Amino acid sequence: MIIQGSRLASASQGRFPFKLSESIRPIDYRDEKIAFTGPVVVTGSIEQNGSLYLVTGDVQAEVVLECSRCLGEVRYPVRTSFIQEYREGGADADRLVADRDRIDLYGPVVESILLELPIKVVCREECKGLCPVCGSNRNINECGCSRDEIDPRMLALKKLLEEK
Repeated sequence: MIIQGSRLASASQGRFPFKLSESIRPIDYRDEKIAFTGPVVVTGSIEQNGSLYLVTGDVQAEVVLECSRCLGEVRYPVRTSFIQEYREGGADADRLVADRDRIDLYGPVVESILLELPIKVVCREECKGLCPVCGSNRNINECGCSRDEIDPRMLALKKLLEEK
């Protein structure tokens, strides 16, 4: 997601609006591939003050996540925003580099999307998940596996509780 900074020179008062719509490749995040269902849309503005550029943007996207219970596909809409400073020339701890009149928004856009993702996502509140015995999806069919099985490491504790 590149913005040509040379457009700033022609903009009045060093400020101009922009709108980008680009496809982003899947992202590896927390041992999961996060794919996008369509293009990521960024609407915002750039303001120039000397060698500094202040970019503000609103991001809209839809990502495909995995349900934490049944491992099914979940489409999750993301609406977020970001503010990022860029500096012409040298890098700095708080600012990214505007390289040869090019401002790359990929980092701030992806970061703002990742910050909006939930830690755990479920396809629906009533999701029954996977059977711990056979692994079948209990939302699709009940497998009939016994759920009364006790972890063999807990048998001694069960015997103690039964003696009382």
